Amino acid sequence: MAEEIEVNIGELKVAKAPDKLVALGIGSCVAVTFYDPGLKVGALAHIMLPDSTKGNPIGSPIKYADLAVDELIKEMAKMGSKKKGIEAKIVGGADMFPHIKHAPLEVGRINVEAVKEKLKKDGIRTVGEAVGGNAGRSVEFSTATGSLTIRTKL
Repeated sequence: MAEEIEVNIGELKVAKAPDKLVALGIGSCVAVTFYDPGLKVGALAHIMLPDSTKGNPIGSPIKYADLAVDELIKEMAKMGSKKKGIEAKIVGGADMFPHIKHAPLEVGRINVEAVKEKLKKDGIRTVGEAVGGNAGRSVEFSTATGSLTIRTKL
């Protein structure tokens, strides 16, 4: 029987088929999934901020896009995955305050850009995304199939 493993903000978890990884309440945050279809292994990181080098990083390194992608690669390698076989998907990055247009509050867009840049730099192929908008989302990631079920909260 498949276990549902919840991934909270600033966390990264890895699972094997048939288990599922779940991230709830993704607003301006970004959930990044890595999947190895050959091994049926997946990982999910729930990222909150774009860059650990700006300011003083506080708390879990997984909160930051730059550090979380590095950790995703390491955790997948521990499970036997090679970078070239990993498929990434990105969910989230909503503008949760669309009526306030001020650059520091556009965290969702900035988070998505940071994740995409880091994935490209590290040679990880992105195969899907559901990003932007102004509604929160929740995601369920099946390690048996690599598919994501995304629920939008209007």
